[in-house]
Amino acid sequence: MIRAGVVSLSLVLGGCVGTVVDVVTAPIRIVGAGINTVIPGQHERDRRRGKKVRKAEEAQRKAAKKAAKAQS
Repeated sequence: MIRAGVVSLSLVLGGCVGTVVDVVTAPIRIVGAGINTVIPGQHERDRRRGKKVRKAEEAQRKAAKKAAKAQS
């Protein structure tokens, strides 16, 4: 009889503990998501830098092509 009570009590409290953990960790997850949104990661910085470099190279190629065309 006592075993059945302990088993049923653990099943009931198991759900409560999971909910409590979710409630307690929710603010931490929300703040973390906000920080990740505001602060770009290394991958994002690399992508932006690569885009700037490609645009600069394209402008340089266009200027060289225009200069070569003007000389001919």
